[in-house]
Amino acid sequence: MKPLFRSLIVFCLLFFSSYASASQWTIDPDHSEIRFKIKHILTTVSGQFTEFSGNLLFDPQTPEAGTFDFTVLVNSVDTNNGKRDNHLRSKDFFDAAKFPEMQFESSKIHHLKDNRYALEGVMTIKDVSRKIQIEFEFFPPQPHPFDKNKNVAGFQTRFSIPRLAYHVGDAKFLKKIECQSAKLFFENSSH
Repeated sequence: MKPLFRSLIVFCLLFFSSYASASQWTIDPDHSEIRFKIKHILTTVSGQFTEFSGNLLFDPQTPEAGTFDFTVLVNSVDTNNGKRDNHLRSKDFFDAAKFPEMQFESSKIHHLKDNRYALEGVMTIKDVSRKIQIEFEFFPPQPHPFDKNKNVAGFQTRFSIPRLAYHVGDAKFLKKIECQSAKLFFENSSH
């Protein structure tokens, strides 16, 4: 596979727990996902990480007081192909036995425009930690459709990761079947 993820989309539906200067949000696993796309030979392969957790503190009125910290369990990679998933978990790519988690720890959040924000922090994959900036979209709180005592909000981002910079795979197949970056998608619904 070319890059580890061509795109990572993360969308989290977060449920509102308290409303202080930075609101604490709880990830709703039934309405949140981390997906990726990567070029492989002549096609694009899609997949997801099904197990992840996070600590989200965010209020659009005071974004600088917020934090977004995420942990993804590497063994949860799922491309709908067991053989490929096991190869991704192997030493050839993630080396999940030695590096069972990927992590992102934020250091700064600032407002860009409308409901768009920039998140700065450190992404750690395998033995490499790199500073990155991720733009995300915030979907403001609204009443939870099934529990009127809670509010629900969403966060969505798309960004690319240069997999070789994180030692995920090598360039031995690069000219034939692999790409150098992966697109990641994170969608989150929280309460």
